[in-house]
Amino acid sequence: MKKILYLLPILTLLFVASCSDKDDEPAKYTATINLVLPTEVTSGDITELSVTATNTATGAETVVSVAKGSSTASFSLLQGIYNFTATGTTANYNLNGVSTSVEVYADKTVSLNLIAGVGSTLIFKEVYFTGVKSYYFLDAFYEIYNNTSEVQYLDGIIMGVIDAGYAVGTYVAQPSQWMNADGTLLRNAYPMTSHVQYFPGSGKDYPVKPYSSVVIAANPIDHAMRTLNEGDEASPVSLQYADWQLYTDNAFPADTKIEGVPAMEFAWKTWGREMMPATDGQAIIIARLANNEKVADYVAKATSIEKHPSASSTHLMIPADAILDAIDIVPYVSADRFKHIAVKDDAGMAWISGKDGNSNAAYSGKSLRRKVVSITAEGKAIFKDTNNSTNDFIQGGGTPTPSVIPTKVD
Repeated sequence: MKKILYLLPILTLLFVASCSDKDDEPAKYTATINLVLPTEVTSGDITELSVTATNTATGAETVVSVAKGSSTASFSLLQGIYNFTATGTTANYNLNGVSTSVEVYADKTVSLNLIAGVGSTLIFKEVYFTGVKSYYFLDAFYEIYNNTSEVQYLDGIIMGVIDAGYAVGTYVAQPSQWMNADGTLLRNAYPMTSHVQYFPGSGKDYPVKPYSSVVIAANPIDHAMRTLNEGDEASPVSLQYADWQLYTDNAFPADTKIEGVPAMEFAWKTWGREMMPATDGQAIIIARLANNEKVADYVAKATSIEKHPSASSTHLMIPADAILDAIDIVPYVSADRFKHIAVKDDAGMAWISGKDGNSNAAYSGKSLRRKVVSITAEGKAIFKDTNNSTNDFIQGGGTPTPSVIPTKVD
């Protein structure tokens, strides 16, 4: 009898410990993603399809491949808030779809609409805007690449930064007030900020050869020659051989024009100088207006200008249908990532990390470069363009390489 009594406390402790261990296990729930195909595509057309679940708090990703002929992906996830991104291909289309801020605190079923798109002719090959210490960001450049086997033309192409859409008086990461809750555009157009600039020409004045690029410099000089004070860092770029420059004579602080380098035309200004994203990152576009409409004529229309949803600033609106290429550049810190570009133009996001590999991009001296997906028989690079910058760009960034075209696949 005594033996049984002595064993009871031990058994009780083991039972309690077992229950406690089980209760401490993180809760997991099933998230079922039902993919809705666009009318242009049948399930038999799809060659590859996957869905990624990203925890918005931690940035942790889980990827599920969708079986051939299926339109469902199933996840077992820790409780939390998730973004679900679908990417796929057919012989003729890129497939993308996004569902953001999905709360997974119980088993969940989500319908996710896929959008069919095709690659662009002219794309951003590389962008550099992060600058270096201390507060030097005048060495920015943007490289546009002809990703086709035919000559393309820069004439009339607009380049600009998308307004972040912050509520008035607020400058912290948050959903854009220019976007609806479902990730669609409030006006079916993109609000521009900073300076909007465009290439001159009447249609075919400025050709870009197949599989070649042009570099547009904020200031086309050798930035490595800048005088350094204590604590400063040297710029990683020399831009004196840039093909174009960004220049406006109404900039603040005052801009400097370098003679001998053609300048883009000024279209619109909200503040600052030139086309300059925030050093942590900001969504950017290149676009061409429909029916060869002149940029100056479009800007002159009252309907082309919109007031900010909650602030006093006004913004030039670029029609969504005019977009040639777009990069939804966001901060490195996952909790600060919010969409500013519709899924059809960029289903993903791209980011640059700080020099420590963990912080945001400001003054890291790093650029964002698109991946090479293949090399032609003639040794020309074809860059990845799936309308999903998460997949298309080398995340985290790297050393800027203006005018340097890779010779191997990433």
